[in-house]
Amino acid sequence: MYRYKNLLVGLNLGDQDIAVIRYAAMVSRLAKSEKIFFIHAAENLEIPEDVRTEYPDLLERADELARKQMEEMVNRGFDGHHGTEKVYEVAEGAPLAMLLEWSRQNDIDLILMGRKQDCGENSKLAAKLVRKAPCSVFIIPAGSAAKIGKILVPVDFSENSADAMETAIAFASASSARLACLHVYQVPTGYHKTGKTYEEFAAIMKGHAEKDYRNLISTLNLRGRDVIPIFELENKPWKAIKAAAQKEQADLLVMGSRGRSAAAAVLLGSVTERLIRTTEMPLLAVKKKGANLSLLEAILKL
Repeated sequence: MYRYKNLLVGLNLGDQDIAVIRYAAMVSRLAKSEKIFFIHAAENLEIPEDVRTEYPDLLERADELARKQMEEMVNRGFDGHHGTEKVYEVAEGAPLAMLLEWSRQNDIDLILMGRKQDCGENSKLAAKLVRKAPCSVFIIPAGSAAKIGKILVPVDFSENSADAMETAIAFASASSARLACLHVYQVPTGYHKTGKTYEEFAAIMKGHAEKDYRNLISTLNLRGRDVIPIFELENKPWKAIKAAAQKEQADLLVMGSRGRSAAAAVLLGSVTERLIRTTEMPLLAVKKKGANLSLLEAILKL
């Protein structure tokens, strides 16, 4: 867990922050994080003068009130690594822009943010953040318990999948969690031209997936952890992933995301994005640190 020294936690001062703070505490313990930044971004922190006159108790600056509220929430819910320095910041501006700017300025290794259980604007923000962030992003749905008993890693045997597996292995090693690796395969539409039945070609596809799985595992340092391989035949990968997570009673999804270069930064995998918006369990979208950074710097200059 060496990779998560600097954490950035986005707070909206609502109920969903409770789960985010608890997960941030857990990550800081597992990684022995050095510094954690709690940030609240508000579109407008100014209080109208007529309101300040009518309600003198509001004379204290809005940003100071927000910082005080953040500190109170963190003090109630944060039981992280004792050596982790906590920094509080209230910034005025669009939440996405603020999170991206702070991640760049403070050499952030991991961003944590909450997501409401609905699929509204908050889930869109989460997907945009994963797409543009220069580091991994941890999405925590409201009400999630801060525990990792079993990790599910959906893979397609790409380099991004290997990155996700390495991260999941690190979490499993630090938390003693069980680890399962899922691959969802399909039968190609033109299978009938081969003279094979659907079932026969499905067996062929599964055989290839099992071979690719063995090749992937052979490249990884499992750190003594056992990995449970799971192969599911399903035309809608997101559906199979959600079903497998429920069946395996997983506490955490760890997935690779695109964004290895500026050109790919705007292409978040459709499966990952759908799960970010809809999953009821925490999801860690893994990205190499520094991914998208040149594009991010260009965006922030606009």
